[in-house]
Order: sequence, then structure tokens, then C-alpha cells
Amino acid sequence: MGVKFFGQYLIEQGVVDSDNIRAALKLMDEENRSLGELAEAGGILTAEEAAKVNAQQRYCDIPFGELAVEMGLLSEEQVEYLIGFQDQTRLRIGQALVRLGYLPNELLLRLLVQYENEQTVFRIGNVTLPGGLESNVLAATVLDLLPKMLVRIARIGVRIGNEQGVANVPDYPVRIAVRVTGDVGLMICLLGDEEFSLELARATAGFDASRLEAARQNPVLLADGVGEFLNVLAGNAMGILERKRITTELEPPLCNPELDSGYHFDLAVSVGKAALFLRPI
Repeated sequence: MGVKFFGQYLIEQGVVDSDNIRAALKLMDEENRSLGELAEAGGILTAEEAAKVNAQQRYCDIPFGELAVEMGLLSEEQVEYLIGFQDQTRLRIGQALVRLGYLPNELLLRLLVQYENEQTVFRIGNVTLPGGLESNVLAATVLDLLPKMLVRIARIGVRIGNEQGVANVPDYPVRIAVRVTGDVGLMICLLGDEEFSLELARATAGFDASRLEAARQNPVLLADGVGEFLNVLAGNAMGILERKRITTELEPPLCNPELDSGYHFDLAVSVGKAALFLRPI
């Protein structure tokens, strides 16, 4: 048993196929709105104000609502209302599959209970750092930030599995790393298939349709987009360490680094396939 998302679990159970999951994800993307979008729709924020908060989020690990309050754009009461409304109205993948007629509701409920029981060990707070990373505060910070940043920047959900060993590193076509040096050192490498990497590049680097098509043909463009996300991830982690008086420096992204030593974590992502590799420096 490994870390996985509910949609992947349903495919493995043979009750839906990948086309059904893609249709459900499309419906969710059409209906589910971010906190900023809800604030705009309710006339609480203008589009320009919401964009300003989103832009600032790239540089700090602060949720949209909390940051909007800090910037004086929303009150705490408004944020509390928006979060409650968002949670009550959010369409989940199981509900989307039921609505589209791909899955009976009774079967959904039974499989959801089974899935939650199996996946409890893989909740973010339960990720176990291997011995070589236990004292590396940067590694712990990156593992904590990665799910938040993927959702915040690219709307890609993620669950982190336990360390799998160097021998099991997947051979995904995109492999980008950044090195952080200083009081604590770490190489952070993100690996992904084309679907995951294109979506990450689109969201992080603002690729439009033509640039996305160019990235399909040009690995350098795709690497640039993924590398930009790693810069943001590492920058946020370094900012947290700086507040603890831990000094670090960030080096430019590297394409196709050697991964002959270090620690590999499987990632269950809502778009494509991906993995994370960490190596102390």
C-alpha cells in the first residue's frame, strides 16, 4: 500500500477509469472557487485586490485570508465567513463522480471509509524523516511547505509518502533541483511526468496556451517553469529559517541532477505523477 489520492484509489478498485476522473476534476475546477474568487463574487474584494494578495503569497507562507487581513483588505469576520462558505459548498471528487453518473452514492460511501482507514498513515503530519534528515530543519520545512505551495500556486493537491530509497526513484522525464547552502544545506529536487510539469509551469510561470505547446516540444522551457516553482518553494522555506536566525543562500535551478544518494519521497498528486528528492549538503 502506498500514498494515493481518492481518485487513484477508485481507479485501482476498478469502479471508475481515468477518463471518469478527468471529467470529475474538470467539473470540480469549474465549480470550486478559491477564497479570493469568493471574495470577488461577493463584492468584498476587487479583482485587483485579490490579485495583489495572490502575488504576495508567492513570497510568504500565509493563507490568503490571513494575508488579506494583514494587508488591511479583509476583516477576520469576513475571512471566517468566506472559509465556512467555501467548505460548505466545495464539490469533492466523489460527489462529482456521483453527479456525473459514474459512481453510485452507496458505493462511494463504503469506498471512502475504506480509503480513509488505509491512508491515515500518510497524512502530512505523519511523514517520517529518515535518519539522515532528522536534524535538517530545512528538509522538515520543505516537506511542510510543499503541499501548501502546490495547492496555493497551482491548485495541485498532494500527499507525501514515506521515504522510498534511492533505488526506487521513478524515471520521470522532468527532473529539476535547487541547492540551498549556508548554515544548513539541502538539494531539493522535484521530479514529474509531462502532465504534472506542464500544469506546474502553467500556474507558476504564467504559460499561455502557445507557450505550453512550445514547452511540450522544448524541455528547456518546461524546466524553466518547474524551476520557478522550486525557487518559490525554497525561498519561502529560507524565509522561515531566516526568522530563526538561520542563514542560507539559494543557487540557480539545475536540470537532470544525479540522484545517486539522498532520500526519495513518493508524491500522490491530483494532476499527473511526481516525486520529491532531498539530499543534505
